[in-house]
Amino acid sequence: MNILLSNDDGVKSAGLIALANKLSESNNILIVAPDGNRSASSHSLTLTKKVLLKKIRDDENVKIYSLSGTPADCVKFAKLVFKDFNADIVVSGINKGHNIGSDILYSGTVSIACEAAFFGHIAFAFSAFSHKASDFSGYSDFAVKIIDTLLPLSQKGDIWNVNFPDAPSDEIRGIKITGLGKQIYSDRYEKLSDDEYILVGSPINHVDNDDDCDVEWIKKGFITVTPVLFNKTNYERIKEVKDICGQLL
Repeated sequence: MNILLSNDDGVKSAGLIALANKLSESNNILIVAPDGNRSASSHSLTLTKKVLLKKIRDDENVKIYSLSGTPADCVKFAKLVFKDFNADIVVSGINKGHNIGSDILYSGTVSIACEAAFFGHIAFAFSAFSHKASDFSGYSDFAVKIIDTLLPLSQKGDIWNVNFPDAPSDEIRGIKITGLGKQIYSDRYEKLSDDEYILVGSPINHVDNDDDCDVEWIKKGFITVTPVLFNKTNYERIKEVKDICGQLL
């Protein structure tokens, strides 16, 4: 199988390398990843400046390139430039830091999967809860099992957002197929100098979630798997307000 692999932590990230090593045991891998950290870049594209491609490795079944653009750039570039590599699936991660609940709106990791879905690919986005995650080899074993299990059940354009809890792989309690929750932070801008500020904050407890969502299950030591859509249309609201259009003229 041909797998296009990318991330938003950068081409040298330990999570990306561990996942590539595991997937390359039985697949052909093309990595096009940012040349540095692009966390929280969401689905942005580089439009006003050039992007630079650099070859890092070119083995028989593993080819690695860095790109000076965003995570979404990496997928678009790979599809439009490396046309001879016909990817069967697109995989993102393993990210350092979770992408659960409402955080996916900011996530470069999830944007890779969404961009892949635009091209009609089945895509998987993998993230580890802790920014200090070190058990990427163990998480990669789980990632392969999840791909092997869900791929036969997937349809064109499916996006699977997967998060590993803050625990070593041998302490994971199980896997939950669940919806997105809401993640709230104690956000504030901390002043560094007269003109410089930095956004800081950490997750805080709240009552807006029910127990069956990714935000709550991952706290309990479970891997969460959420099928997501890039179509954010609120169809129920369309039904509710459709008849008022005539009043707006």
